[in-house]
Amino acid sequence: MIENFKIEPLKGYGDLLFGMPIDDVVEVLGQPTNQEEIESAYEDDSHVIVLDYDDNDFSVYFEGNEEMRLTNFYTFNEKSELYGAKIFDLSREQLVELMKENGFDSFVEDKEDGDCITFEELNLDFYFDDNQLVEVFWECQRG
Repeated sequence: MIENFKIEPLKGYGDLLFGMPIDDVVEVLGQPTNQEEIESAYEDDSHVIVLDYDDNDFSVYFEGNEEMRLTNFYTFNEKSELYGAKIFDLSREQLVELMKENGFDSFVEDKEDGDCITFEELNLDFYFDDNQLVEVFWECQRG
């Protein structure tokens, strides 16, 4: 069971850290609501397994061939915090200001696949609907 909903860009989510083996994560979180294998977005022939935890409004992604390691998070959990702020309570402008206050003022806006702001140096995507944050997706450092 997870109680710490702090988003740590390039590190993890609360007590869950990028690089953790899938078995260790399941030991912490328990059995997922749903599990599926999806195609990798990268051309390295790795497998991707997604575990959904509906009770906590988030999903964890694992990649690998022999040992599956934690690489991505996706959440719409309203308890999620970033830099001390409950980000789902913030408007788009407030969220951009929070990021600037923490030294991240470079971002890319994408309106083609929905309304998204990406902070590329943090591998962090914020998705909005009508100026309201609805989803956050972040991943480990690649390469």
